[in-house]
Amino acid sequence: MQLGVCYYPEHWPEQRWELDAELMAQIGLTHVRIGEFAWAAYEPARGRFDWAWLDRAIDVLAGAGLRVVLGTPTATPPIWLALERPEILAVTEEGRRRPYGTRRHTCPTSVAYREESQRIVTALVDRYGGHPAVVAWQVDNEPGNHDSARCWCDACERAFTAWLAARYASVDELNAAWGTVFWSQVYPSVDAVRLPRSAPTAHNPSLLLAHRRFASDQVVTALAEQYEIIRTTAPQADITTNFYAGDAFVDYRKVAMLGGIGAIDSYPHGVTDPAEVRFWHDLARGLGGTGRGWIMEQQPGAINWTELNPPVPDGQVALWLEDAAADGIELTLLFRWRAALTGGEQYHTGLLRHDGSKDRGFHEVNGFVSPAPPAPADVALLYDYEDAWAVDIEPHRHDLTHRKLVVAAHAALRKSGRRVDVVGPDTALDRYRWLLLPGAQVATPAKTHMVERALAAGLTVVLGPRTFTRTVENTAAPDPVPVGLARLARVIEGLSQTLPVTVEPFGVAAGPWTDVLEPGPDGEVLATYGGGTHLDGAAAVVRTPVGTGSLVSMGASSTPAWAAMLDALN
Repeated sequence: MQLGVCYYPEHWPEQRWELDAELMAQIGLTHVRIGEFAWAAYEPARGRFDWAWLDRAIDVLAGAGLRVVLGTPTATPPIWLALERPEILAVTEEGRRRPYGTRRHTCPTSVAYREESQRIVTALVDRYGGHPAVVAWQVDNEPGNHDSARCWCDACERAFTAWLAARYASVDELNAAWGTVFWSQVYPSVDAVRLPRSAPTAHNPSLLLAHRRFASDQVVTALAEQYEIIRTTAPQADITTNFYAGDAFVDYRKVAMLGGIGAIDSYPHGVTDPAEVRFWHDLARGLGGTGRGWIMEQQPGAINWTELNPPVPDGQVALWLEDAAADGIELTLLFRWRAALTGGEQYHTGLLRHDGSKDRGFHEVNGFVSPAPPAPADVALLYDYEDAWAVDIEPHRHDLTHRKLVVAAHAALRKSGRRVDVVGPDTALDRYRWLLLPGAQVATPAKTHMVERALAAGLTVVLGPRTFTRTVENTAAPDPVPVGLARLARVIEGLSQTLPVTVEPFGVAAGPWTDVLEPGPDGEVLATYGGGTHLDGAAAVVRTPVGTGSLVSMGASSTPAWAAMLDALN
């Protein structure tokens, strides 16, 4: 794994740049990300570009032997542009125009925003696309973060109805697919559909999922326009987009596939379960379809935006880097080089302190030796963003998320020493022995076909709770569940559990979701529920042979239950 850092030369006196570059090279850094928030520095006024400072900054970094990852600045349009074209600004759910002067405050659907983004990216890549030091490009910054994928302006509403008209042949088809007879929600025309703004009670779950899909598509399309501009002029460079790993506002897999690299921002103090960080690494490697995963921002010490912002123990930064390398991450950039003196991130630690002296992260990066690359994974774990949206729309309990369900299974695999690839439904499965679907709620054709391919290839397929219980339109499946597989092991009750239910004979907690199973004629019950509740004796885990493979239905959802079940299968 190579190491780099995020650097903002426009924030610091130019006479400091050469020393910074020398120190970066001295501690073994190879890459430097710059420019992703610098639109106002690139273009102080419309059409008046100032490239001289960036020319010099890149030359200084290149002179120290460093390679540059150049960012497109479309996450932070300058204030002069917002004043000229206020339609680029997003509108909140309550109908208020978002203010300028922050970040991620733009409407991804806005024609004006798309035009201005393409204009600045074209100017940037025309100047630096052939520069030998610019080896990679980062498009935008954390798309979707701060729930910025969804805008509620009139233009988005018109685009949404056009998106629906392209998806459904008629309003009758839409009404039938969404079941709008419920609560008299029948639409007289597609144009009558409105964005799901604040309402007295819950919107139709089909409308909510359609809106998530639409919003994601707007972001993906806008980013794809930037990818194409860069690819045309700089075909030799890597192109990626960084996503905060804890978000699920955009189908990041669709974006990562544009350039073949999955890139995340990793802030371990932003989660409550440390096991999620290892999941992020495997997710990053799986997003682009090539096995290439980057960390574009790695926490280098204490940060400024979590609830408590605790200190980082000695050696922790080095340990995070070791974990990333051991998980197959190709490149990790620390965020940031020097703590900011101004702006909204002054309490965010850098490798250097505010005064330019070396902070603990600097010393832990210095001398870092990357461990050997990991062995290939033999377990594929499905993670699909549409499942994340569907579960989070109706979680059945306030504190449950799709991410928690998936991380629980992933943590059990990693604790047992298994190597895992987090994959999409179209992934080839010939190299794997196991396929896990811990949160695959929506029964899409691609996912059901994935299970069929895995069983035909002799894999062990493990279904987690609630698998294939929803249709593509986010309605309850009208057939026995899991859809298409109920003949092997049927789910007869899906509970959002608060009782102290255990999984026996393992003696571990079942977790918040507990599917009660009914085995088919060839099914073998491997575990039952216990704990002195009404579920005692009900089937919790069922295994059914299918050709040379097998289907394992897993009703419980906790990490200990997954771990015990996986050990039993071995």
